[in-house]
Amino acid sequence: MAKFNAKNLAIAVFLGVLLIGIVGVVYAQEALPKGGDSFETAVKLEPGSYQGGSLKSKEVEYFYVTDIKPGQEINVKGIFAAADVNIGAEAILALYDKDGTELAGEEEGFYEKPASITVSWLHTGKDLDKYYIKAGSGLFKIDPFSLEVSLKGEGEEGMPLAEEGEEPAAKGLNWVLILGIIVVIGIVVYFLLKRKR
Repeated sequence: MAKFNAKNLAIAVFLGVLLIGIVGVVYAQEALPKGGDSFETAVKLEPGSYQGGSLKSKEVEYFYVTDIKPGQEINVKGIFAAADVNIGAEAILALYDKDGTELAGEEEGFYEKPASITVSWLHTGKDLDKYYIKAGSGLFKIDPFSLEVSLKGEGEEGMPLAEEGEEPAAKGLNWVLILGIIVVIGIVVYFLLKRKR
């Protein structure tokens, strides 16, 4: 049987922390679902980071976010990469209200470097609201693209949702971190008790 010492304990703790970090990154970025082809078929997104989308030439996808509270700002950031950097592509990102009126939008042509586009809108209505997101390719194929949806400001209850520059929390991430911390503590306690024997 192997003899456990401080070096083995340090290696075990390092591996535990590394495992927590890897699992946390995987859970922090969800797969981007295929969007709908119109407002009526739009796919719901929750605030968070989504990876792995792809758009054919002149294709658009629609998503929506619900329950935006008065005083909240919705921010959508898209990162678009050309499938062929020799030809480049043109990315489209826009935000619409529940009636389909464009509130904010931007188009950007790009080649080697991916395009980063951000659109934002402050919800000034009195009720909860729904906003649509359009991501598209104006010209040539985009593969991959990612979307990050965040809410900033204060909602109806006056509780801050996210500070400027703060990443939105991903679903399930807190449980992964808690479980990982428990595992690391368990490993440390195991080796300390084993060492005392």
